[in-house]
Amino acid sequence: MTAAVYYDKGNSAHMQQDALALEMAALGKREAALLVVCDGIGGLAEGEYASSYVTMQARNWFYGSYLRHVRRRHGAKRVMRDCVGMLYDCNRYLTRYGKERGIRLGTTMTMVLLREKRLFRGCSLFASSGYLLFHAGDSRAYLTGRGCRVLTTDDCLGDHALHRCLGSFPWRGVQKKRGRLRRGESILLCSDGFWRHLEKMEIAEGFGKRGLFWDAGPGDAQLEKRLEKLGEAGRGRGEKDNQAAVIVCI
Repeated sequence: MTAAVYYDKGNSAHMQQDALALEMAALGKREAALLVVCDGIGGLAEGEYASSYVTMQARNWFYGSYLRHVRRRHGAKRVMRDCVGMLYDCNRYLTRYGKERGIRLGTTMTMVLLREKRLFRGCSLFASSGYLLFHAGDSRAYLTGRGCRVLTTDDCLGDHALHRCLGSFPWRGVQKKRGRLRRGESILLCSDGFWRHLEKMEIAEGFGKRGLFWDAGPGDAQLEKRLEKLGEAGRGRGEKDNQAAVIVCI
């Protein structure tokens, strides 16, 4: 796996309310990874706290629970149930936190768990990676390779108001999806400030599959430069919101 992150407060935003995490662990022949992007809800109090809290809890759960699931070869349904329980606890905590302070706060959340397997130790030629996706809000997950596909549905009403998030609101659950990445494919998570002024074709061109399937893909530094280029493109088109993005390619 190769990976990169992009993080920019912007020149106009009062503070950075986006938060992200990228964690990777080697487990023998297998690799595991966590990708998270959270975007604190503007117009409410302490959006930066809500986004950072959910991100940190996801990171703690990855090391405390998910890697144990991988080692014990637990199935996807069990892992997804455990992860949704962690997210439910985050929502319950933020609800209590807001009530104690007389405020409302919340965050979007897009999270992916990856479990890579190689047929031969040290050989990535035939690697593939199963992914589990969890989502609430208007950040997005994209699958790139031969083209670009949005994996999430924006939880927005007609006036762009969020109807699902994590925070001091009734629990509405999260979107869940499972699938598989093949060699040469990438999964990109990003906040709305990153994707809003970009076309899917631009993302596909930045991270699409090139050459033969056994060709080496982009390295970490290349991925970082491509994320930065896309972020700057959005800024050039008038984007003023915080931007956060994380990508993993196999």
